[in-house]
Amino acid sequence: MIYPVILAGGNGTRLWPVSTKSAPKQVQAFGANQKTLLQATYQRLNKKFSKENIFVVTTENLKDFVANQVDFSSENLILEPFGKNTSIAIGLAAVHILHRDPQGVALISSSDAFIAEEDKYLELVEQSAEWISKNVDKFLLFGVKPLYPETGYGYIHFQGPALTKIAEHDLFQVQQFKEKPDLATAEKYLANQEYLWNPAMFIFSARQLLNWYQKFLPNVFVYLEKLLEALNQQDLEKYQEILIEFYQTAEARSIDYDLLEHLEQMFVLPVELTWADVGHWRAVRDISSHKENQANVSNVSHVGLESRNNLLYSSSGKVVATLGVENLILVETDKVIFLCHADRAQEVKKLLEIFKEKGLEEYL
Repeated sequence: MIYPVILAGGNGTRLWPVSTKSAPKQVQAFGANQKTLLQATYQRLNKKFSKENIFVVTTENLKDFVANQVDFSSENLILEPFGKNTSIAIGLAAVHILHRDPQGVALISSSDAFIAEEDKYLELVEQSAEWISKNVDKFLLFGVKPLYPETGYGYIHFQGPALTKIAEHDLFQVQQFKEKPDLATAEKYLANQEYLWNPAMFIFSARQLLNWYQKFLPNVFVYLEKLLEALNQQDLEKYQEILIEFYQTAEARSIDYDLLEHLEQMFVLPVELTWADVGHWRAVRDISSHKENQANVSNVSHVGLESRNNLLYSSSGKVVATLGVENLILVETDKVIFLCHADRAQEVKKLLEIFKEKGLEEYL
């Protein structure tokens, strides 16, 4: 059985000031349809998988947001005391899947991914999970063929020959993960067909994941094993005690560094999907203009003259007027007006550090 897992923690600081500490991006709506990122991700998966099999991992402070936005089975909400990055969150999800189904196969999906071809994506997921269920010692990733030299994404380097085919797509062994490159390096990756965007879409056997944790992350595995035992004994009080101790002692680490770089049986399926990480305002603009085919993107009435490629977002509903501007991001909330060049949308974190230095954390 396939169990999709939506990772819905994190702060989403690059979508500030709409995304804040108390209400981060995954529970916010960006676009005309007014779905939050979490709702869009959940509804995409729910087209193929029943709500009884879809898990959501989030933090305690967001549980009310999640409960109000998504019609899911309450026992499928996995709560972290606080965020500890993907290595811990994914391990915790594997524990809950194993408690449900010792042969369960997990699909990891972030809550902030845009995918245009949803039916194609879901078909790829289903056939890939079937392959993993027959090859439980393997770890499978999707890799998206780059459309342009993006500097804000990580990349996957693969090499042939192909191991097999899944849904008419060749499956290759992963050679190396590459961090977010500079523009010149991204252009080289684009020209080389052996490099793919890394959308962090993982498919694996839940049991095998714990086996890998036991080998490469024994300090983490000890706690995951105890948590699984408490769940199997239906001792929720013991489970909560172990969970709190675990989170107080564990390091916050990415699964890419903690585990994936150590695996030998790791394979990537290159897929042609219109995908984007909705991680910053320029991505919101690009996704919306792709869908709406317009020069400027605005969630309110906009009157413009000689203005193009702008994102204009207002939470107050005011009319926005522009004259002779292009490639700008303008975001207004009840507390903040934020303006930047679209090419620098990735740098919001640097700006927020200045807010902290000036003692203005109430705006974060």
